[in-house]
Amino acid sequence: MRISDSEMEIMDIIWESEGEVTSAGIAKKLDTDWSGATVRTFLKRLTAKGILKMRREGKTNYYTPTMNRGEYRRICTEDFINDMHSGSVKNMLAALYGGEKPSADEIKEIKDWFESL
Repeated sequence: MRISDSEMEIMDIIWESEGEVTSAGIAKKLDTDWSGATVRTFLKRLTAKGILKMRREGKTNYYTPTMNRGEYRRICTEDFINDMHSGSVKNMLAALYGGEKPSADEIKEIKDWFESL
């Protein structure tokens, strides 16, 4: 469920907004020269991916996120671990350490964190 960098620019605005947003409201906050049609295309893609939901009132579409930024990061992290490390957190940690043994302090910190879950 990865989203592009451009889609992320839009999601950052939506996550920072309170309540529903419109494509015009998003376009005003973007620091780009994208046309309204481009913004609407990205919103349509994000809706198709299930990251946004859309409500239509008259001729205006209102968008709200289906998940917050933390939930999106968690899903991306899970996808990464599954895709790159066969779903194994242990394999991911081993890759991060490049085959080197972590220090005793690092092992304790990781162990404490896992025990707190």
